[in-house]
Amino acid sequence: MKQRTPNEAAELAIDLAKHVFEVVAADRFGQECWHRRIGSRKAFESFLDRLNAPMCVGMETGPGAQAWARRLLARGIRVKVLPANSVKAHGHRMKNDLNDARAILRAMHDGDIHAVPVKTVEQLALQAQHRARAGWVSRRTRVCNQLRSVLLEQGWAAGRGATALNALADQVLRGACPVPDAVRGLVEEWVSEWHSLSARIDKVAECLKARVRSDATARRLCTIPGIGPITATAIVGKGLDPARFKNSRYCAAYLGVVPEQHSTGGRTHLGKMSRRGDAYLRSLFMEGAHSLVQHLRKDATDALSCRIRHWQERHGAKGAAVRVANHNVRVVWAMLTQEGDYHTEAAMSC
Repeated sequence: MKQRTPNEAAELAIDLAKHVFEVVAADRFGQECWHRRIGSRKAFESFLDRLNAPMCVGMETGPGAQAWARRLLARGIRVKVLPANSVKAHGHRMKNDLNDARAILRAMHDGDIHAVPVKTVEQLALQAQHRARAGWVSRRTRVCNQLRSVLLEQGWAAGRGATALNALADQVLRGACPVPDAVRGLVEEWVSEWHSLSARIDKVAECLKARVRSDATARRLCTIPGIGPITATAIVGKGLDPARFKNSRYCAAYLGVVPEQHSTGGRTHLGKMSRRGDAYLRSLFMEGAHSLVQHLRKDATDALSCRIRHWQERHGAKGAAVRVANHNVRVVWAMLTQEGDYHTEAAMSC
């Protein structure tokens, strides 16, 4: 296929990698007109510097996509960063770089696929803190489970919770609970790693709390019951744009806190929570909802507490938590849309 100058195309679809880049160009009707393989980052940077607006460039999410997108936006070029799982549905042939770029080109014309917001450097740094914290929390859980199981094999059962496990580990290290020397050495290593991970997690949590104090949006979101500094900063780092959603229910569906639908022939069947979208952000909403349900005061008479109590009676604690998470996502959407504060509902009798 004859290669032409980049600016003769109306759209470009780019399959990104570390050092090799596949570019497919399309005219204003969406028809492919040429493709090109670029074999180095320096050559790709030079290629991008020759692009001029108006033009739309599409790429899929992945390492480096946000950096390239910011570079193009600075030149006034429209960018679509598309979710990788949605682009995959448009791949009709065997997987290679050229077919991946063509799949991106087809996905750019799919009206049901929404582009991922291009984030600022500060938002990406905030996301990096959350990812580091989530990784350390997961690693700490694995260390505790491994410690618990090894001690149980030696005949020492730890009580429920981290406090009981820490107390048993101290007894093992002091010799009050006899175990082989090899096991005692492992316990010492695991406890040291456990405390080190906890210190890292606490340090990141303090940084996120400090970010809340300096960010007006995060401060407003923290006033919602069930949302704390971790969830509020995760929302800010996500770059959640309320304008992309038709209403609050669409936003809740985007985060997967709506019933999964299995409908056919005019019959509507609603199932369990769909669990689609950002799993990390959804887990934070659910953790806050579970905490709110668990610590609900029995004598509370405000509208939200009465509603949660009603949900508990009908759907149980877990079902109530899902509905609280759905409610909080809708409230977040409303606050971001109106750029207002959280208004506590008027107190009412049950």
